[in-house]
This record gives sequence, structure tokens and C-alpha cells, in this order.
Amino acid sequence: MTVEAEFIESFGSIWSESDDLELAALTRFLKGTELDVEGLLGVAKTDTSKPYGRQVLFQNDDLEVMVASWTRGVPCAPHDHGGSSGAVRVLQGRSRHLVWALVDGKLQVVKEEIVAAGGVMVCGADMVHSMGDDDAAEPLVTLHMYTKSVDHMVVYDLDSLETLVVEGSCGAWIPRDRPEMVRTRLQGICAAASVR
Repeated sequence: MTVEAEFIESFGSIWSESDDLELAALTRFLKGTELDVEGLLGVAKTDTSKPYGRQVLFQNDDLEVMVASWTRGVPCAPHDHGGSSGAVRVLQGRSRHLVWALVDGKLQVVKEEIVAAGGVMVCGADMVHSMGDDDAAEPLVTLHMYTKSVDHMVVYDLDSLETLVVEGSCGAWIPRDRPEMVRTRLQGICAAASVR
């Protein structure tokens, strides 16, 4: 059985407890001991040209599951998940996690935390956050679960002071090498809800 199939089978018991896939169920599962961490680390893909390599394990209308293998020294851009809620477990390494808020037309950090292996971060539907490898002994690898497939994300380019709506498959970065991934580009930092 593949790692992907084993993962979905182990998650199935929690999923079947409720008609709706809720953030609480994702969080409970990620905090549990059912995960085959070694197997998940084995399917991680690196991409040093980006903040992280993406390996989607499962995706349908109700659920998206992705493993990210992070590039050291290259955090992702502040972003939301297009209205999806999610939870992220650190499988290996240590994450520097920032939560952002729009204050007086500027994006500002309102919370910063360091999350070690085994820790879980929760991302609400309207939350803007960013992450990166915090330079632990082992490189950062994370497991992401979203309450529905991520159709698009609002990503903030803090260098150019632009707000972009990008395809959900883009990743949380400015796709300079793939401009077709940008659905909308607005000058200035805009509230995510106003550009969805």
C-alpha cells in the first residue's frame, strides 16, 4: 500500500465521525499518533528554486493534503488559503510561523511562534500567515491538511507592495517564473476578502 493510501485509510476513521470535514477533526488527527512520519518524509519533494517543494497526497472538493519540504533561508510569502481552513504539522525540523494582519493599509506581524517537530499550527479561513525553516539540525518538512481543496490563495508581495490572487496549485510565493499562475494582481496591500 502506498504512503498516500495508508494516510487516507488512517484518516478515514476521523473523517467518518462527522458529515462535515471540520478544522477540529484535522487538528485532532495531526496531533495524534497515527501518522507514518517516516513514510511521509519519504514522499517529500524538494525544490530549492521555491520556498518549498509541494507533494500533494490527496485532493478532492472536501479535503486537500500536501507535504512541503522547505528550502532553508527562503520563507514563503504572507498568504491565505482562499477561504479554506487548515492545520499544519511539523514532521521534521522547526518552523518559524508568522501570523499577519492588515493594519492601516499595511501588513504587520501580530504573532510569531517557533514550532518544533510534532507541533501543529491551525490556520483559520481568513488567516494570513507565512512560514519558513527555522534552521534546526534537520530541514523543515510539514504536513498540510485543508478543509476543502485550495482553489486559490491571496499572496502578498511585500517588496512590490502588491496583492495577488494565485492558483491554489501555485504555492505560497510570487510566481515570477510562471505568470500564468496569477489570476489577479492589484497595486497595494488589500484585504484578502475584498479580492477573492
